[in-house]
Amino acid sequence: MISSAYSYYLSQYGSRQAAKYDTSARKPSDVKRSYNKMLQLNRTTPTYKTDLSVDAQKYAIDLKENARELSNIASELSGDNSSDMILRQSAVSDNPDTVTAKYSGNSSSNAKAFDVSVHQLATPQINTSNYLPPASKLLTPGDYSFDLNISDITYEFEFGVNENDTSKSIQEKISRLINRSNIGLESSVINDSMGNTALLVKSTVTGINGLKPVIFDIQDNHTEAAETTPAVATLGLNRISQYPSNAVYSIDGNERTSPTNTVMINNAFELTFHRVQEEPPVSISLKADSDAAVDSINELITGYNNLISVATDDTRSSFSGSDRLKRQFTSLSHAYSSLLSSSGLDVNDNGSITVNADSIKAMVENNSLNSVFENLGKFKEAIQDTAEKIAMNPMDYVNNKIIAYKNPHRVTTDPYNLSAYTGMMFNGYI
Repeated sequence: MISSAYSYYLSQYGSRQAAKYDTSARKPSDVKRSYNKMLQLNRTTPTYKTDLSVDAQKYAIDLKENARELSNIASELSGDNSSDMILRQSAVSDNPDTVTAKYSGNSSSNAKAFDVSVHQLATPQINTSNYLPPASKLLTPGDYSFDLNISDITYEFEFGVNENDTSKSIQEKISRLINRSNIGLESSVINDSMGNTALLVKSTVTGINGLKPVIFDIQDNHTEAAETTPAVATLGLNRISQYPSNAVYSIDGNERTSPTNTVMINNAFELTFHRVQEEPPVSISLKADSDAAVDSINELITGYNNLISVATDDTRSSFSGSDRLKRQFTSLSHAYSSLLSSSGLDVNDNGSITVNADSIKAMVENNSLNSVFENLGKFKEAIQDTAEKIAMNPMDYVNNKIIAYKNPHRVTTDPYNLSAYTGMMFNGYI
């Protein structure tokens, strides 16, 4: 059962990037607050016989992950006061095929537009060995080794050659050795138009660091016996077909360099270069307030609707907590329906919300953005509180049977009561 739950978790949510509110970058006070909430939950929760079916575990995982996602979105859109809602600015590139941009600066910042010219992309180092007839046998049977230096660390690779090995099988053997080493290199066996094969070794990083013109270097191991055929020289593993290079670009005419194709500008704009283009330059700016407002509100409402969709899924109707969760969301959205309606949002019967983008843009143009965000700030705070409670104890919504209540006259913390699922699978903590 545990295996299937983890497999489901990894397949559905394993690729999600950890938000800054989940990681060790959190303030100690935030971590302590979460810990105290878990303690409080332990003090007041009865002892249950928990439903550990596969469906229940999947339901709990979906609830927790979507609740966490909503909570993180709400945190991202919160100002100094948790009840405030701020406009998340977004960067826009007029040529995303050449340069894409993300904005990570302060929402209140008056960031100015600028132009970018890309003169050269950062490239990795590529070694391409000698192209050899695949059935040839240039290395005699025996044990071989070579040294590979990368990041000022030298690794020794060893491999054996037997009577049946050909140039291609040896190239494939070395390629597997390099790929399995996980030292920042990728390798493969390639063919030319004549059917000959070569070993290609490519660095996963780009650019030149310091004065060294290469990222990695492959040499024969000189401790080998003198009569042994030098594998590196024979196969041509040290042949550099592409030297690494730095990205060269200009910001408003001022030339700069970078070892990677992703750079930060003014600690606010993250640019990623995709191809060379000098003229005309690419213009980077912030989205208009109307578009940014729609994006910010859309992000919050999408996270909210995703969580509701888990609760309203008909396949989960067999769980006793599903109806309770539906009522909770329906009550919450209808309690704020008038505020939401005046902010360009329509509440549906099942508690989900539809964003009216045209209405929001019209309010922004009429200088009503502050009032819209003030109304939404109250709703955001309410759904964030609900999301945090669901994420803290998602198993509260499956079919649990109460075995024993806590003594109301002597409430104590039971460290084992909720240990099976309180804070479960918090993979974001690193």
